[in-house]
Formats: sequence, C-alpha cells, structure tokens
Amino acid sequence: MRLRFARLRLWHWPVPALLLAGLVVFTLGLEENWLASATMRFVPVLVAVVAIGGWIALSRTRARWWPGLLGRLEEHTDAVDAVSARHIGLWIALAAALSLYLELMIIRWHSSCFQVFAYFKNVSLLACFLGLGIGYAYSGKRPLTTPLVLPALAVQFAVLYALRFTSLQVQLNNPISEEQTLGLETGHTFRQLAIVYGFLIVLFVFNTLCFVPLGHLAGRFMLRARRLIAYSWNLVGSLAGIALFTGLSFLWAPPAVWLLLGAAGVMAFLWRGSRPMLIPSLASVAVALAVLSVSFDPTLIDTYSPYQIISCKMMPEEPARLQVNHVYYQRMIDLSGRTRLDYFRGKDAAFHYNFPYWLMPAPKDVLVVGAGTGNDVAAGLRNGAQHEDAVEIDPAILRYGRRLHPEQPYSDERVHPIINDARTFMRHTDKRYDLIVYGLLDSHTLLSTVSNVRLDSFIYTVEALREARALLKDDGMLALTFCMLSDATAKKFYLMVREAFDGQEPRVFRAHYDGGYTYLDGPYVTHLDLPPEIAQREITATLRESPVRADVSTDDWPFLYMPLRQYPVSYVLMVSVLLVVSLLLVRQLMPAAGRGFSPVSFFLGAGFMLVETKGITELGLTFGNTWQVIAVVIAGILLMAFLANLLRMRIKRVNMALNYGLLAGVLVLGFLLPERTFGSMPPVLAKVARTALLTLPMFFSGLAFSSELAAFVGVDIALAWNMLGSMAGGLIEYNSMYFGFRKLYLFALGFYALAFAAVLVRRLVKRTTATAQDAGR
Repeated sequence: MRLRFARLRLWHWPVPALLLAGLVVFTLGLEENWLASATMRFVPVLVAVVAIGGWIALSRTRARWWPGLLGRLEEHTDAVDAVSARHIGLWIALAAALSLYLELMIIRWHSSCFQVFAYFKNVSLLACFLGLGIGYAYSGKRPLTTPLVLPALAVQFAVLYALRFTSLQVQLNNPISEEQTLGLETGHTFRQLAIVYGFLIVLFVFNTLCFVPLGHLAGRFMLRARRLIAYSWNLVGSLAGIALFTGLSFLWAPPAVWLLLGAAGVMAFLWRGSRPMLIPSLASVAVALAVLSVSFDPTLIDTYSPYQIISCKMMPEEPARLQVNHVYYQRMIDLSGRTRLDYFRGKDAAFHYNFPYWLMPAPKDVLVVGAGTGNDVAAGLRNGAQHEDAVEIDPAILRYGRRLHPEQPYSDERVHPIINDARTFMRHTDKRYDLIVYGLLDSHTLLSTVSNVRLDSFIYTVEALREARALLKDDGMLALTFCMLSDATAKKFYLMVREAFDGQEPRVFRAHYDGGYTYLDGPYVTHLDLPPEIAQREITATLRESPVRADVSTDDWPFLYMPLRQYPVSYVLMVSVLLVVSLLLVRQLMPAAGRGFSPVSFFLGAGFMLVETKGITELGLTFGNTWQVIAVVIAGILLMAFLANLLRMRIKRVNMALNYGLLAGVLVLGFLLPERTFGSMPPVLAKVARTALLTLPMFFSGLAFSSELAAFVGVDIALAWNMLGSMAGGLIEYNSMYFGFRKLYLFALGFYALAFAAVLVRRLVKRTTATAQDAGR
C-alpha cells in the first residue's frame, strides 16, 4: 500500500526548519553565562543534531506507526461524517464555540506565562487566525486531525508553564525599539533580538498547527448545511465560546479549569467512534494538569484576574509584593510608624506617598486613581483626608489590598472602593474633589488582543487629564506620579499636563521612589510655598528647558509608551518575519483545492479586522475599558455579522453597489466627524450615535461577506480566505502606532474598495465570457 504521507503535509522542509531554527535560538538564550563556557557553546549544535536526528528517525520509521495513526484518524472522520443531518447546526455551533474558546484560552495562556505576550497578544491571535484559515481550506479533505488537538495544547501548557520559571522570563526582551515597556528591557543587540524572534517563531508555528484541526473540523460540518445557515450557526457558536470564556474570567478561574473545559469540548467530538483516541488525549491533559499543579516558586500565590495574572510574593519579614505578568508591580507598605522598613528605603516611600498631603493638609474630598493595594489610600487617611474615592480596575489587586495591606486602608469607613475603569468613573461622576491623586498607575498588559492599546492608555491622554481637571474644586490640585523610563517620557508628561490645564505650567518633583516623577497642577498649585527640603527636589525648570523632543498622547493616538510619534520600523521587522513564516506555512499546509483564492473574502476579512479594532478601542472608551465591556463589544460585533447574515437569508439579492456605498459612507463619516459633535449631544444620545457609527460598518461588511458566501464561493474557501484576510488586517493594524486609530478607517476603505473592485472584475469576466459563448453559438 502506498501511503500518502503528505496528507498532514508536515514532513516537507518549511515546518521542521522553522521549528528547528527557533529551537536553536531558544537554546542560545536559556542562560546568559552559557556562552562564556567553551563547552556550552556546543549546546545549540547538540540540540540541532538531536532534533534533526529525531526528525529523520521519525521519517524513516513512519511506515510502522503512520498506518495505525492514519487508520484512527480515518475512523474519527467517518464518525464525524456519520453525525445526523438533523442536528448538524448544533454540531457546527459546538465546533465554532470550541474554536473561539480555545483561541481566547491560548491567547490568555501565552500572556500569563511571558510578559512579552502580554504586550504582543496579537502574535498569538494571528497564529490562531492562520491555523483556522488553513483548517477551513481542508474542509473537504480527509482525514480530520481533531484527536491531535489536546496533546498539542497540553504540550503548550506544560512547556510554557515550566519555562515561565527559567531565566527565559527575563531574556525575552521587547523587540520594538520605538516603544518602551515597564519591566521589560528593550532588545538592541543581535543576540537579544535573536532570542525573542526565535521563540516567537517556534510558538507561532506550533500554535498555528494546533488550530488547523479546529478549522478543519468546523469547516467539515459546515459543508453539510446550506451556506448561510451554516455560517449563522458558526456565529452562534462563536458567541457561545465568548460567553463561556467570559464566564470563566468573571469567576477568576485558573488555567487548569480553562484546559479541562476545553478538553471536555474536544471529547464531545472524540466520543463518537473515536474512543481509542481518548486515551492519549486524556493522558496528555493529565500530564499538563500535573505540571500545572507543581509550585516551582513556593513564595508565589497566583491569581488569574479578568485582565492578567497577579502573583503575590510572600517573604519573611518583608512587605507583601505584587507582580503582574511576572514583573514587579507594587509593595504593600506600612508607613504608619509601627514598623521600620529600611530594607526598601522607607524614607523615600514615605516622602512619595505623603507628599501631596504635606502641600494640602487634611483635604475634604480625595480621588485616588489607580488605588492598587492601598498605599496611596493609606497615605490620605494618615494625613487627615475626610473622604476618599479609591478607583481600581483590577478586582484581584483590590482584594489583595483588602486582605494583606498592613494599614488596612480599605476597612476605614472614610474610604469608598470602586472597581471600575478610572476614565469611565471620571466621566460619569458628578462629584468634585479637593485633591486627585494618580497612584503609580501603569499597565503590564494590552487592553485586548486586536490592538496595541494598553490597559492604562486612555488614562494618560490630554483629553483624560482635562476630564480630571474638570473634577477639581475651585482651589483643587492634581498630583500625578509615574515611573519615568526616559527623559523623553518625562517631557511627554510635562507637555500633556500643561496642555490639559490650558498652558498652566505643572510643578514637577523627583519622588525618588520606583523611578517616579510627581506632577502637580491646578488652582492650588499657583500659590504653593515650598519648604527647602521639598524645593530641592523640584525639576520643573529642567523639563521646561530640556531640548528633548516628545509628542503628547491623545485619544486618537493613546500610545503613552511611545515618547515620539515615529513610524515603528522595528514593528515592521517583526511583522515581516511573521508574514514570511505565514506564507511558508500557507504554501506548505494549504491543500491545492484550498488555494482557490477568493479576493473578495480576503479583502473583506482585512477590512473587517481594521474596523473591529477601531470599534473595540472607541466603544471601550465610550462605555469603559473594563473586561466586561470589551467582551460585550466583541460579542456585539459578532452579533452585527449574525444580523447581516440573517438579513441576507431573508432577501433574494443585495445591491452590492449600494451596500458598498453605504459602507464607504459610514466609514467616511466616522473619519470626518469631529469628536466635539458627540460632546455637544446629551450623554445617552451621544452613546447611541457613537455606537451606531462604529457598528454599522460591521453590519454592511457582514452583509457583503454573506452575499459572497451565498452566491459565489464555497464555505471552505470563503472562510479560509476571510480568516487569512483578518490576519492581514491584524498585521496592518500596527500602522495605528504612527497614524492613530482614526486613520485605520482609511486603510479599511482601501481594502473594501479592493473587495468591490474584485466584485466588478468578476462581473466583467462573467459578462465577457457569456458574450463570447453567445458569439460562438
């Protein structure tokens, strides 16, 4: 019997070569001092030899084990194909729900293991898109490879969890030189960048392979139903997948629960006729769970909040310390005078936290923005604040403060803890404050997977600072402290605060704690009389006269950690590497039938991704950048696609010129309409108008895709190229780092214009062909 080993198409050179290259670079980066040893210089060579030898051994012996594996996969395929057509819609929904759930799970897992993925979640997202797109292209092919999903996911969970506690954690540097990162050094040397890129390539390729079977499974079910009905069930399942993972986020469920529920979803497809494949799947999950149960650092207590992993480090005779995504975040300090904490230079901590209250003694009403575990709140209580509103977005951080802070500030009746996005709270409160204190509020993670906006980005914009200024009483003061990563960052904050206060110069002081500078502004600051010990810390004149260039952050360009608005060339390098890897994988893995390019589906996917990114960003800004709002927004975007598909099922024909015209009109209106238009409306009407403006493009785009799916291409080709188009849109999204989010509409307009042009070209070709056939008769 001649075996067709190319059925899984993993034996040709691109896949093993990419994995091997990344593995060698990864080995180079395990320990900094390895290269100092002549013996250890041969370790990467040894790893390469072992990897190549293992691959050759598997290739030569595949005639022994491949037929058995292939037979099991064929049995699984037969079992899936035997599913009753009466319930095919539910199976489509389950397959789509599983795909989206596992996508969200793996993106969250990557960012929970390594901080670099908390800053670059879209790398994981794009790998999922690529895998699903390739999988959809396989829809009509045999065999299904669903039984390989759980072992592959288990490997990701076990290996990444173990590597989290190695020196690789600190050697995966930030590859983007134009953007700074708190707690993550920017890679400049060839070796530093090689380590990052090698690891990114390995994980990108492996994650892509994990999601190919999921797209294949969903697409195979969809081929058995009418196209639009199948697509509707796919969208329903996607909504269910979002709802399930959102529920786990609400419960602060740990990764073991994520994996168990994902395993249960896969088992639903293996149970019918594929029971022999249950044993290796269950065994792999059991091994992964066993690894997750091991505590490699017994001083750490991990909590998975809806946003990130929070680790509390408990050491004898030291203050409890929080880490966010494995990077230092905050200490819970007792500055009440009952203990001495010379260990961490307590005198500087005391100056930093008490400083605003030395200038404004016993304020009546205080707002603490980014209250964290309560250090700033405790300072207000010690200095006679009569009432404090303490706003913190992450409920896990607040809970740690309630339980472990030595001064117990959240137990005081004068304190009102508020779990919310600070920007949203400031927009909707009707209170005014004597003092607004910004804690050392900084983010170690992105707001969502589809954009480069960080969790704290919209807190530090000129518009946000103006909103804070509006909450000050007539003689109020704003005190903002931030960890300054460079002179340009310090100048950036100086310019933002000055612009927000209509040119009134802020007073700036060195905090000498966690690298912070404190900026003071407001009516109260105009008549400050500073004692000598405080005056010597002032650096206002230094910043005013500094020749360092910096650009202010705005709601359209909220990139706080980019001091200058410059084109991110290093991001282009990362995108180019991922694009080359993606093209190799598409060429290697996509079947010939799946290469029937659907330009309309591709361009619609790219445009939709860009519009979705802008929609999530601005709707989050409108309703609050909390995890609940972002989850609802993403679900709402899918709902718009579902409604568009439902409409297409109800009508026989869509006027594509009118539909694309309305789509372009809404995008142009969203690009040209000034922000002050919404500000002049009543609040409720403004929210409705903004929501309509941001979601209507998704409706018209969805209607165009459903029309393409209904009349011209098969569901496998349409979804495959739509997914790959979404990936292309995700790669283009980085342009927002220079042009801003408003300009994303121009890129989207370009893609939608290409989609409409492809429609016109197809019509022209069809008419030309028909004319030629008539002439031939």
